[in-house]
Amino acid sequence: MGLIDKLLRKYQNDWCRECNCTMEKARKQLFALPGVSVGHYTEHKDPAFYRKSLRIVDKKADIPPGMYACGAIQYRCPECARRVTVLDPFLPVRDEEKHEAGVVFSGGELDDFLWR
Repeated sequence: MGLIDKLLRKYQNDWCRECNCTMEKARKQLFALPGVSVGHYTEHKDPAFYRKSLRIVDKKADIPPGMYACGAIQYRCPECARRVTVLDPFLPVRDEEKHEAGVVFSGGELDDFLWR
């Protein structure tokens, strides 16, 4: 993830880099990462990994203990229609979440997979 994407993710991930207006949350979904457990997380930037690994779940309680989860939010710009998908991998631990570095896809790489 580039420095600009890190800053956007941390401080303002709902800001359109094309036309400088506030983006809207268009979609939100929770996924489990069945192949990724405690001590086995590595950062991935390849959309093929997420296509292969993500499994839709309805709620955090559906994720088995010790398994990573991933929140996905798609932002859409009301001015220029640009879309950005932010993946937020995390490990649910009791009533808390241990978040890893978020991954930003701004080229539509996962749109057809995440929200079929």
